[in-house]
Order: sequence, then C-alpha cells, then structure tokens
Amino acid sequence: MRGPIGVLRTRSTAAVALACALLIAGCGGGDKFAGSTSISACMDPAEARSPDIRRSLPALRGAPVCYRRQQVREGGFHWTFHILEHTRDPDGPFWVLPHDNENAAFDAAVHALLTYGGGLLAVDAGGNRTYRGQDPNRNFSATRGESRLCSGQRRPAPRYTRAILEHYRGRRGPILALHNNGDGHAGNGGYGSISMHRTGPMLSHWPGAAGMGSRALRDEDNLIFVAGRRSAYADTGMRRRIASLNAAGLNVIHKQVTSRTFDCSLSDYVALHGLGEYFNLEAEHGARTTQVEMVDRLMAVLGIRPLDSRSRGNPFLN
Repeated sequence: MRGPIGVLRTRSTAAVALACALLIAGCGGGDKFAGSTSISACMDPAEARSPDIRRSLPALRGAPVCYRRQQVREGGFHWTFHILEHTRDPDGPFWVLPHDNENAAFDAAVHALLTYGGGLLAVDAGGNRTYRGQDPNRNFSATRGESRLCSGQRRPAPRYTRAILEHYRGRRGPILALHNNGDGHAGNGGYGSISMHRTGPMLSHWPGAAGMGSRALRDEDNLIFVAGRRSAYADTGMRRRIASLNAAGLNVIHKQVTSRTFDCSLSDYVALHGLGEYFNLEAEHGARTTQVEMVDRLMAVLGIRPLDSRSRGNPFLN
C-alpha cells in the first residue's frame, strides 16, 4: 500500500496507520463494527430501500452482488449507509459516496463494482447533499480538538469516521471516493464548488496531457482530487503519481493538508492521519459516461484489471 499520498510505504506500515486512526476514532479492538454501529446480513439488492440501488437493479440483476445496510448512531444523528459488495471478488476497489444527490457518481460506482469487484458505500441523506444540516463529507474527525478545526462540522464524529474506515481494514488498495459537482465555479460565473480553474490555499493544479483524453475529460469540472501533508512540488512520490494520472489524460488537483486547511473531509482526514493513497473522482453532475471513463483510466494507472481479463487470482494491486 502507498501513503501518505504518493509516498511508497510497506503494507504493514499503512495497516498500522489505519489501525491507529481507528483507535483514535473510538475503536477499542474486538469485532469489526462492534460498539459503534450495526450492519445487516447479506441481502438481495432488490431488498434495498435506496432509490439509487433500485435505479441500478437492471444492471445488478444476476450479478454476484449482495446488499448490506449499516446503521450508525452518534451525537443525535442516525446515519444509514447502503453497501453493495461483490461476493466473488470482495477485496477489490472500495468506493465511498458521501453525497446522496450525485447520481452519476453512484452509476460510476456500480460500473466499478461490476467491472473490478470490491464494493461501495453510499451515505443515505434522503436524496439530499446534507443530512440534518451536516455535510457527510465534512464529518470526519476523531477528537473534539480535531473537529474544532472545521467550520463545516457540528460536533466530533469518531463513530461515523470509524464505521467508514473499517471497510478499508485489511484492503491493499487506496481509499476511493466519487463525487459530482456543478458547472464551473462562482469565480468564473459557474455554480460548482471545485474546478481546475478555482484557486485556493494550498491547492495546485495539474492538467491532463493534451491529446490523451476526450474533450469531456479536459473539462474543468472533471478531475481527480488528491491530498497530502506535503506540497506536491516537494513530494517526489506524489509528483510521480500525478504525472502518471496526467499522462492518462486525467486532470488533477492536489491539496496540501495542514491544521489550518483541514476541513473534516475524507480526503483531509486520510492525509492528516497518513492512511495511504486517496483518490476522489470528481465529475460534473450528469456526466455519467465521463465519470465511468475516469474510473477505468484510474484503474489502469493503478494496474487493476477488469475481472474478466484476469487469468488467475484477484490481486487488488499488481
């Protein structure tokens, strides 16, 4: 496994980092998910109440996929996570979808699940971006002091944080997320919150190689977001990873995470605690085809082959 972002580490070192982060987030050892959350047995996806999963049933029908519902109660919140797992190849890429109003991202996650195995976790917010006033992607913190760094988090959420990160315990690949955003951003007349043209503290922008991608891939709203404790310019491992993504035609934004820029997002939490590589695939709302292409290109960069192309075994990373 690799981490902090882009820096080669041994698998054992990364596993220790994740275990320590889970301890900080309230993990007392013992059974997975014990004490902070409950998770259902494996069910047919047709039993899911999630509109996203029900919309995806034609694609899921007949596939070796099961559905689990996870419940987390913490600080007045009752969170529900909808989880799909590939039963034949469960150890493949695992995707987190924090926002419940991003349909193209969910469709791309289903494509990734059926093509590469693994699983996905989607936070239920009743079809909205936020849940009871809390952005699910600004809800990652282990302590009160950490939470106080973030204007977007109402109270610390160690149980929520642990419940999501537990799904990566024992996995050999990176932490993966999928998001959709609006067209452009406020600074150039658009309405999105992230763009290759949007500047900000500790952000650096790395456009995909011209001629290596479609016009849609070059769009300012379609990009891969990565984060690390060091500047990308000073991190040779990160620079190599960004260069490989750019060579595949993918735009990249890198954020340097410090105590002053930490925002309680999953990307920042992973970087701050040194949990390994993290990739967030951002695409404009409705850009399903483009986001699917981004998934496939990222998997190719990581050396992860489609299930039907593997001659033997199912390694997550080659």
